[in-house]
Amino acid sequence: MAQQTGIREIVYERIGILLTLAEKALRAGDEKHARRYVFLARKLSTRYNCRFPKKERARFCKSCGMPRLVGKNTRVRLRKRTRMAEYLCSCGETAGFKY
Repeated sequence: MAQQTGIREIVYERIGILLTLAEKALRAGDEKHARRYVFLARKLSTRYNCRFPKKERARFCKSCGMPRLVGKNTRVRLRKRTRMAEYLCSCGETAGFKY
């Protein structure tokens, strides 16, 4: 069991690195590599049965697999009454997160 927790720590670290690389690639204009990095991060999480933390889930779009960069491919709407942040991706998908 101790070995399993050690593996999960490594997986979470690699997922964070891959999502950071995806954001850098998208800023540079390389959408193909950005999608690939997000795909690899999601594949790691399914292989080792690790859930994405809430902050990591908000960093990419589930439908198109692109990292979310506000102003580049994502718009944010804040709902004061329900305290929700609504992320609108360029593919048309919306995702809401409490803040």
